[in-house]
Amino acid sequence: MIMLTEEQELMVNVAKEFAVNELRPRSKEINATEKIPQDLIKRAAELGFRGILIPEEWGGLGEKITTQLLIVEVLAQECSVSGVFANNMIAHPLLACGTQMQKEKYLRKVANGEYYMGFAFTEACAGSDASAIQTTAVKNGDEWILNGTKIYISGVYSDGFLVSAKTNETAPGGISAFLVEKNFPGFSVGAPYKKLGLHGSDTGEIYLKDCRVPAENMIGVENKGLHVVLSALDVGRLNVAAIACGFAKGAFDRAIAYAKERVQFGKPISQFQAIQHYAADMLKDIEVHRAMLYHAAALADAKKPFALEASIAKLACTEMACRVTDRAIQICGGVGLMEECEIERYFRDARVLPIVEGTSEIQKMIIARSIFPKTK
Repeated sequence: MIMLTEEQELMVNVAKEFAVNELRPRSKEINATEKIPQDLIKRAAELGFRGILIPEEWGGLGEKITTQLLIVEVLAQECSVSGVFANNMIAHPLLACGTQMQKEKYLRKVANGEYYMGFAFTEACAGSDASAIQTTAVKNGDEWILNGTKIYISGVYSDGFLVSAKTNETAPGGISAFLVEKNFPGFSVGAPYKKLGLHGSDTGEIYLKDCRVPAENMIGVENKGLHVVLSALDVGRLNVAAIACGFAKGAFDRAIAYAKERVQFGKPISQFQAIQHYAADMLKDIEVHRAMLYHAAALADAKKPFALEASIAKLACTEMACRVTDRAIQICGGVGLMEECEIERYFRDARVLPIVEGTSEIQKMIIARSIFPKTK
């Protein structure tokens, strides 16, 4: 078990009440309509979930990454898109690399739920290879002119995005990062994709056609924006791992409840050894991987290197969620395949996670590099 501070226990309890009383009754609505009710986002902001990492001076709670992960995990037990309510990945790069002006302009609005910002890195030829982007940014006076297309972007209807673009074809890296608002001239979005899981997370394409971005909206150092991108991904991978643990626990709880009620051969199926072994393996998987996740989070909170541990947690937790949700369906049999049961939703949602924020194969490559470092 993870030992929580009094503040964390309080926030987790508040998150559980919100998840059970407000998210659970509307999870089917979100899944069916593939839209997130704005009143729920506003409510999450009122509870402080949108500004967990943001310092108090900008309207946030000034809490640790561990606290954010705990909230994300609890909300994921009831809803596919828990990250929308509690995962502000933009806060980390803004706090680490943003200027005072950028922090003043965006952080308060993000914390109070007035403004939502996403990431826009992936392109047709640049997903796992973040350095292969084709989007360009050319300086023109006090503006940068961006041209390119970003694909598979979550939260495509967000108010703004952290966008990567090439600013120098010859400089090492040559990539810069920009804060791009949806109302900037030359910015547009396409219709959201229809996808297997994570319904409610509007995923689509972003088009930058001579998009004019104020020079002051570059975040970090010119031609060194890849560092901003990758640092954001480290925290993002922890959030995905927390979501995976939440999905697994949500499916587990529902499968166990069903096993206690379903009677076959004159007794509840929970009394059969096969089901008990399934349950034991599932709970073992969940608890072991949660410990792995929060170990990585503790390193991050202590300002120690955690990129390797983030990759390990992301790889292990997302693949664990696929196993546990699959087993939950098996316990429930035919009922588990029905939308009314909701376990099928956990199964679909979990299957997305080994792909987003760096595929399992990419995580293995990162881990392998720590084992077999390149020699000169």
